[in-house]
Amino acid sequence: MFDTKDFLEKLYNLDALRSGDTINTSSVNRIEPPVADAWPNEIHTHVRAAVERIGIPKPYAHQADAVRHSIDGHDVVMESPTASGKTLAFAIPMLDALVRDRRSRALMLYPMKALAFDQREQLRQLCLPLGVESWPYDGDTRPEHRNAMRKSPPQILLTNPEYLNMSFLAWRDQWEEFLSRLRYIVIDEMHEYRGFFGGNVALLLRRFFLHLERMGCRARVFLSTATCANPEEHARNLTGRAGIHIISARDVLQPKRHFIFVDPDIPDFRYRDILQLRVEQAALAVLREGLQCLVFCPTKRFLEDAFRNTRGEAEEDGLDPDRISAFHADLKSETRQDIQQAIKAGKVNVVFATNALELGLDIGGLDGVILAGFPASTMSAWQQIGRAGRGWDKDAFVLFYAMNDPIDRFFVGNLDTFLNRPFDELVVDPSNQQLIENHLPALSHETGGKLLAADEVVLGPTFYSVASEKMGKPIPGYTPHPNMNLRGGLGRSFKLKRGKEEIGQISAIRCFREAYIGAVFTFFGHRYRIHAHEESAVVLADAEPHEKTEAGFFNVVTVRQVHSGFAYGPVQALYGSLDIVMNYTGYRVIDERTGEQKSTGGSAAAHFENNLHAFLLNVPALYPAESGAVGALEHLIRVGAMFVIPADRFDTSTYSKPGEDPAAIFYYENYSGSIGVAKKLAQVWPTALEKGIEVAESCPCDHGCPNCIEPAKSYDMSNANIDKIAGIQLARHVLTRVAEGPDAVFRNGQLVAV
Repeated sequence: MFDTKDFLEKLYNLDALRSGDTINTSSVNRIEPPVADAWPNEIHTHVRAAVERIGIPKPYAHQADAVRHSIDGHDVVMESPTASGKTLAFAIPMLDALVRDRRSRALMLYPMKALAFDQREQLRQLCLPLGVESWPYDGDTRPEHRNAMRKSPPQILLTNPEYLNMSFLAWRDQWEEFLSRLRYIVIDEMHEYRGFFGGNVALLLRRFFLHLERMGCRARVFLSTATCANPEEHARNLTGRAGIHIISARDVLQPKRHFIFVDPDIPDFRYRDILQLRVEQAALAVLREGLQCLVFCPTKRFLEDAFRNTRGEAEEDGLDPDRISAFHADLKSETRQDIQQAIKAGKVNVVFATNALELGLDIGGLDGVILAGFPASTMSAWQQIGRAGRGWDKDAFVLFYAMNDPIDRFFVGNLDTFLNRPFDELVVDPSNQQLIENHLPALSHETGGKLLAADEVVLGPTFYSVASEKMGKPIPGYTPHPNMNLRGGLGRSFKLKRGKEEIGQISAIRCFREAYIGAVFTFFGHRYRIHAHEESAVVLADAEPHEKTEAGFFNVVTVRQVHSGFAYGPVQALYGSLDIVMNYTGYRVIDERTGEQKSTGGSAAAHFENNLHAFLLNVPALYPAESGAVGALEHLIRVGAMFVIPADRFDTSTYSKPGEDPAAIFYYENYSGSIGVAKKLAQVWPTALEKGIEVAESCPCDHGCPNCIEPAKSYDMSNANIDKIAGIQLARHVLTRVAEGPDAVFRNGQLVAV
């Protein structure tokens, strides 16, 4: 039994916590799922025997349901929390198919290598007595092994989207035997496929299914997710396949976890260094208590420094430093696998990790996780938290340290809101024309440049229409697949360099807004001066600790096109796209101790962002729409959206025009084209606004603070003086009118009366 009070006392004693810290704690109770009487009779007797041999004589009810429908020939999507038995749910029908026909094959698609490795280790126990072989096929596989697998493939191959594209499709003639016998496809952790990555994978899967269709092969598909409120919709958008059967176990099981959320009392200019020290001391407390935990770090530099320091201090304190390890994607595959095995074997107690270990580590005995800063999204946070509490016989803890960031501090101040946040409604947009055009060279290569009328069923109407119009002929001898960046985003990024050391990276837009030459730039609490811009890097130098810079910006926002929307009397809620010109006018240097302006600098520049899809809310002046209220309304929508749609924290931004009639508020994506987030918000924005109001009203502040209303990002750098009370009043005016129903709908380029 985990004792939160006792653990907190130990953290105080080791200086991992201090008296000035803001600390919120809470616990969630265990819910054990219902168990079925037996595994379904439809399972092949050999597979049933293999399952019972590993000590699982009875399934959970949702496992039995999923197995039965999959064996019956249905595509299945299963949504259930972490540690709910998803692996067995898809492994049993997959093995059933492979045992019944030894010539048949299966392909398992994973978003991360650590997850694929862990899943293969679990599958081995079942596969060995059945004589079924499984092997990974990805960038960690040695070339000679990849060559051998192409010539003589095992019954199960585990791969990732990149290799599905670069090998199974780019060199599909070498996989003809395997693909012609493909009977089962597993798409695990489907919630990872969202945004631009999800859009790319959706188009990739359509290309893959088209190739299978032309070969006369239609394999069953099994998708799984732990954090998805719309599994059927997301599975359909991701795969393009209709008739997927849903198995939901959303609320039937839950481990007991104890949450400790901390906003440390640390000066901003020393935040990174002291926070790292706090995390190191917390890790040592775990080691001293003989517990086992993962420490999720925000960067590799943080990880490496904390790992080195903690090992050194452990040795000085007479503890075994070899029981502390580290894990990140840059390690050799053999090293990563050895670490995963050591964690499972209980040979290490503390592992400093990046999000490379966010998925795929199934350890029933893991005691807890430490989060050094809030992850990119609440979905990622729950994935990291889900590494602990996977066994039903013990409690687990979650210790979260906030960075000096409004979103981090918001969650410390609103722990119950975080714990009660509903599952994400995932969005993916396979109709993004910009992404479609990036896939056309590969599609041309795979189809010989010819589409059939029947292909529209597999590709979908938009992909088929764009391809029919714009797809050219394949270029002889040229394979376009390696040039496709599936995960990337379309925006450029720059390395952050201090001397010869690379300490991180920064997006192009943040470089423009925050890392202009001469700027004082804070990176994990350390202040740097931007010394120079290189072709692919930003060069940093040390800055005076009490200096800061303030830049001048003004934005020109133009509505490019309105696609859809409604009018509720004078209130308009629209979905469309924007063009934004961000104008930089220079900066001034300020001494924080005195407030004195020391100097000015910089020269005018502009940054152009085009075709940014957005949700637009127009509010007339007849409401109390002074600038402070409009600014607050903008931020209420932004805060509320975090709990309604699955946008990673830097995927979107907000902007408002308070001085116009009507006042305009924009919630827009930071990428050209569409990742589906703004479109989703346009459908559920009243719910987001209600959530924003709830969060703001639950906070005792008078004018708005980082715990309730201040945003993490906003392009409107002058919109600092927001009025919380007036903003809530304005929001309620808007919602009251919306509740009366729409008067007009946007159709064919104009608003038409309903």
